[in-house]
Amino acid sequence: MGTSHRHKASVKGEPNWGKSSAALTALTVSVGKFDELNEHPPKNLTAKQIAKRQAHLAGQISRNYHSAIRHLVKAAGGRSLVGSGGSRAFGHAGISGIGGLVTTIQEISNNGLFAWCHHRGETLEGKRVRDVIDLIRRYVETEVAGLDQTAANEAIECVLDKLEELIGTEVERVDDVFNALLNGVEIIDLIDYFFGIYIYSHLSQNLEEKLEYEKGSVLMKKAMDEIKEQILDDIRTKRLGRDVRTIDWSQSEGDVFIKAEFDRILFILQGNED
Repeated sequence: MGTSHRHKASVKGEPNWGKSSAALTALTVSVGKFDELNEHPPKNLTAKQIAKRQAHLAGQISRNYHSAIRHLVKAAGGRSLVGSGGSRAFGHAGISGIGGLVTTIQEISNNGLFAWCHHRGETLEGKRVRDVIDLIRRYVETEVAGLDQTAANEAIECVLDKLEELIGTEVERVDDVFNALLNGVEIIDLIDYFFGIYIYSHLSQNLEEKLEYEKGSVLMKKAMDEIKEQILDDIRTKRLGRDVRTIDWSQSEGDVFIKAEFDRILFILQGNED
């Protein structure tokens, strides 16, 4: 189960997420009923009847999750605007954030970590893997200036944690790990994971506090964990196996791919509806 992100207060001028909120409230009610059937099954129902009710509730959870994201996208200007990075409320910071991170990974892969650090007036002497990750963070994260940038930075943090796990404890492995990422499909996995966390962060920032007030912290946590799992699972199981080994991520072709991938993910998470 995932860990719910901290809530950020709404910012004046942000879109109204009312319909997303209503969908998440309905989802939370279904999660509560599902858990109740699982933890305290009624004695007057057979196992088959309980399973049937849970299947019905699971369908409601899925429909409301898709609805919440669909209304989130609509409130921010629609899929065309959001997917292209044209909406400052949702989409722009995400596309920019993952583009900057992938470009940095490519720069390190092309030139080597030592040269990349030297060019920025840094030294590798005495640095641990965590220090290298922190250095990369300083070059790809930007100061928080609203919900969209906060969501992008939270997603970058999660991706950097994954990179640290892949590298292990030896700084010397950075070049090899980054080369492997760019020479296989793993870079797409990284981009997709980023967008999953980024979208989830938008939902949690805008709606988590209200959900906690209405339904309590325990049920809110269960509902948000369920949403996070569904987002990441839908993206992972419906990923396209495109060959991206020849893409120069610092050029327009990288930006085109990232926007197309984000748009594809939005379409999936909206329940394959525009």
